Amino acid sequence: MTQTANTAVRIPPELRLSAAMRLVSGAVDDRERAGRRLIATAPAFGIDLDLLWGTIAPGADGRPTVRQAVLAVPGSGRTAMLFISGPGPAQEVGPVPAQAGERVAALREAFAGLSRSDRDIVLAQALPEPGEHWAIEACRGAAMVHVGDLAYLRRSLRPTGPARLNRARSRPPAWPAGVTVVEVRDAEDFEPGGDGAALQAALEASYVDTLDCPELCGLRSTRDVLASHMATGKFDPSTWWIVREGDEPAGCMLMTHCPDHDSVELVYLGLGPRLRGRGLARRLMEFGIERVARCKASELTCAVDRRNTPALRLYTSLGFGEFTARVAYVRPLSSPSVTAEPATGA
Repeated sequence: MTQTANTAVRIPPELRLSAAMRLVSGAVDDRERAGRRLIATAPAFGIDLDLLWGTIAPGADGRPTVRQAVLAVPGSGRTAMLFISGPGPAQEVGPVPAQAGERVAALREAFAGLSRSDRDIVLAQALPEPGEHWAIEACRGAAMVHVGDLAYLRRSLRPTGPARLNRARSRPPAWPAGVTVVEVRDAEDFEPGGDGAALQAALEASYVDTLDCPELCGLRSTRDVLASHMATGKFDPSTWWIVREGDEPAGCMLMTHCPDHDSVELVYLGLGPRLRGRGLARRLMEFGIERVARCKASELTCAVDRRNTPALRLYTSLGFGEFTARVAYVRPLSSPSVTAEPATGA
């Protein structure tokens, strides 16, 4: 099977190893072992190798080989994460300019394939590292939307000395007048008055004039966003809270224990405009840190858009430090099974 430059196809089963080897790094022998391991372990991690697209051309031995590849991994909330092959030796995968064009072609074919599939995926996303310029250029070339430069932060949850004593003497926080913070009981109760419905309203209130990836607003339904949040780590509603102003949901704080990483993730913290600038986010974070310390995880992590300077200042003041960064790109997909629910979420 051959093709011309800058055209892409779905990768056939007989070339999956060649594609997998392009998606891993290392010397040729190491890449073959890693590629075989990727194929062998894919089912256990929910990876469907039918969702591989790329460019194919004859190799040095005349047999078809994958030059560039894109793997789509479906996730919760009707999304798919994209993994893009990196630069390779010119003698194996062609000149650098051709590699760049073929990565773009592979991404575009992946978008088309996902849109035609029955997977009910409405949003494709990629999170290259800032130094992966080849991936960033491919995302731009394929008309993906840049939604933010993300800083990943963490702080210890293991108190020592006075901090341990202070925790023992901690008291319930005093919320501002008219504000209540209520623990979630059933996040999937979308009946009127249910926690699921309140969470949707709280999320939507917090998206108004948000500084955290505002380009995401309107690309998915709020229920899809909520499903993504629930799929993070080991969901426990006792570490999710709804913030109400009077009787109205006006914000929320969602934390989730991730035992595999010995951490708790701050999945989301957002407040509606009327509650901002009143010190409430700090009180919520201090309250949440005290509560999730019971999970016996070693650290609390979060991701924040670098444009969200108030959030960055807050997290820094609470002892968070940056440990990595990502550049976020998304691509909305047409899907025949998208529901009529308004797409207002981030």
